[in-house]
Amino acid sequence: MGEDKTPKITFRSKKPLVCPVCGNEFYREEMFTGGGRLIAGKLTLELRRLYEPSKKYGVVNPLLYPVTVCPQCLFASFKEDFTKINAKYIETAKSNTQRRHNNISKIFGKPLDFSLNRTLEHGAASYLLAVEGYSYFDKWASPTIKKAISSLRAAWLFGDLEIANPMQTQFGDVQNFFYKKALFFYNEAIERGQKGLESYDGVRNFGPDTDKNFGYEGLLYLIGYLTNKLSFYEKDIQKRKESLEIGKRVISKMFGSGKASKDKPSDILMMTRDLYDEMSESIKELEDKIAGKSVDTASTNNAES
Repeated sequence: MGEDKTPKITFRSKKPLVCPVCGNEFYREEMFTGGGRLIAGKLTLELRRLYEPSKKYGVVNPLLYPVTVCPQCLFASFKEDFTKINAKYIETAKSNTQRRHNNISKIFGKPLDFSLNRTLEHGAASYLLAVEGYSYFDKWASPTIKKAISSLRAAWLFGDLEIANPMQTQFGDVQNFFYKKALFFYNEAIERGQKGLESYDGVRNFGPDTDKNFGYEGLLYLIGYLTNKLSFYEKDIQKRKESLEIGKRVISKMFGSGKASKDKPSDILMMTRDLYDEMSESIKELEDKIAGKSVDTASTNNAES
């Protein structure tokens, strides 16, 4: 038989991994680097890098591969943490195996076999599983910020699934759920860091995508961006205004002298400035609505008197 000439995007690790939760042996799927597989496109306002399809390899999505998932028990984490789960959490993680399988089947309408090569479904599911997986790590691993990154990437990929499968409306609902989770965990990471409960030492790359590390400034920007994005779901005008004011204060910490540096690259400073101005305009509009509502209420009360 002739050698398979199909262009390869991934390969299997030569050395098997042993799941620390269930003891299952499996071979991790890794993505080849180089060779024109990735053609970088634009950077979105969510700091996600988009990629152009390659003539040779087609659509390649590097987000599908960073999370290691045990095909048997579905325990998951980023590659560098997989074997470092705290021993005291292993039994709890093992006892939740069926729940993980049930959650995947409920969302996708079927089980997903993680011994197969990754698809968009596997990628989205891997981040969903990682959010739970980091509940079994101690603070040295910086689990909260990794939950935030995993939640945001899950939102991106479930959004991709909604576009690819417009009749399956559950993917849009799951995307919105993970946007909210991402904001919650980013805020919690800031709070835990300020209280000394958890450092960022266990984070190699803040991402949020795989191509560029936007660092702590990216974290602040995303809190502002997600606060602004999700504020539109808040029907109470006063609560929406208060939420935007909090988000605006968070991103204002990035400006400093207003000059770009290695810690504050010019692209994110520009995006933050635009976001700051947008939030300021929204707050002003909401203040006008609240003031107008107060006037209308007062007029009504006077008329009734």
